[in-house]
Amino acid sequence: MSGQTIRFGGNRILHTSSNASLYIGFQAGNSIANSGVSHNTFVGFSAGGSNTTGVFNAFFGANAGYLNTASFNTFLGSLAGEGNTSGPDNVYVGYQAGYYNKTGGYNVFLGKTAGLQNTEGSKNTFLGYQAGYSNTTASANVFIGYQTGYNNTSGIGNLFMGQLAGYSSNGSYNLFIGNSSGQQTTSGGGNTFIGNGSGYGNTTGQNNTYIGNGAGFTGNGAGQSNTFIGQNAGVSPGAVVNNSTAIGVAAQVSADNSIILGVPNPLWKVGIGNTAPANKLEITHGTAGQSGLRFTNLKSSNTASATNQTKVLSVNENGDVILVSTNGSTREGVSETLWQRKGSFLQSTQNDAVIIGTNVARTPAGYKLFVEQGILTEKVKVAVKNTSDWSDYVFKAGYSLKPLAEVEQYIQKHEHLPGIPSAKEVVEKGVDVARMDAKLLEKIEELTLYSIQLEKEVQSEKAKHQQEVKSLKDEMTELKALMKQVLEKK
Repeated sequence: MSGQTIRFGGNRILHTSSNASLYIGFQAGNSIANSGVSHNTFVGFSAGGSNTTGVFNAFFGANAGYLNTASFNTFLGSLAGEGNTSGPDNVYVGYQAGYYNKTGGYNVFLGKTAGLQNTEGSKNTFLGYQAGYSNTTASANVFIGYQTGYNNTSGIGNLFMGQLAGYSSNGSYNLFIGNSSGQQTTSGGGNTFIGNGSGYGNTTGQNNTYIGNGAGFTGNGAGQSNTFIGQNAGVSPGAVVNNSTAIGVAAQVSADNSIILGVPNPLWKVGIGNTAPANKLEITHGTAGQSGLRFTNLKSSNTASATNQTKVLSVNENGDVILVSTNGSTREGVSETLWQRKGSFLQSTQNDAVIIGTNVARTPAGYKLFVEQGILTEKVKVAVKNTSDWSDYVFKAGYSLKPLAEVEQYIQKHEHLPGIPSAKEVVEKGVDVARMDAKLLEKIEELTLYSIQLEKEVQSEKAKHQQEVKSLKDEMTELKALMKQVLEKK
């Protein structure tokens, strides 16, 4: 099918060609050389007017893609992509969107004058009024919002979302999410600001992470490698810090290499291992008697840095750390009256027993040490007075080993082994470790005897079974012989 041209006053206003192109508008696709290209749609005054080689383009609007010679572009809006020459695969939507682009490709600009000054930048996505307005050669940026990334010219790999986010930035590899986030950043790179107004005070600082509305909002323009988390978390007035962290609403840090939790407020508390801390710092270990606090370089083996002091840290009934006095006027003189050193030992002068803990309820006679909650030690040795207190008698001749049926009846009736104290007795009287060990060994040795008996019975049954099998085999052999004789006679 041949093309068709409609002219008005000597000027072409509509032209269709046999190479799948459509030009509508005064001087649209007007270049003489354009007649040989295909698959273009130019609608509007001078749209694609200078195209000579570009194919598969769609330009809508006055002067849209006017200087274009490239392919696979879509320009929608007056003057959209007007200066584009060889930049391919672009999408510009809006008045003067991508207006000055020349060789940049693979861009998406949506909004009035979005990416207006881009010339060589590629792989950019600018969405919003004047988003990426000043971008010229920068690539791989994503700017979403009113005037987002407005002044960026050469910064690459940025993601800005929100009104005026990254407005002044020309740095690279920044992530700004939130209205006015990183708005004043100029050359700083590698920053992550999330929240409205986050990182607003940053100018040249790099590698910072600010999360929360207003985090890093004021000051610290050149600070680097900081982390501020929480609404309005940041630096103290006038401070510029590096490698510091402030966590919590309005938390402020003023020194390098510091970590600050919360603000200087008596109501602000930190809890570790709990949900409702009752002090500025409360640590819950999970095991009674354990603080959960360790000083790696401050050990009992270290030499004391201060001697002859009369005040030390202790804990009260709630576990709060308090300052207490150790002088003679405020403590009972126990070391002078109740104890004496005997060689390398500490001995009671009155032959008294020792109680450790405040809730020891029973102190029976015959014992010298009572401890609440338990003793942790690497080694325990319990003395046995004579051989009769140990359980070797089980293996002596004449030992009466109860039948298992009798043991079963006892267990069903008493719910514990014969000779072993019940749970009630243990609670009331405790456990004598030496005697209990002997009793437990007695039960183990009885189990050994039961096992030996069982093994003997098994072996006896096995021998009996083997003899029966042999007898059966002999009978079968004899039977086979008789059958053979009978068959031979026939």
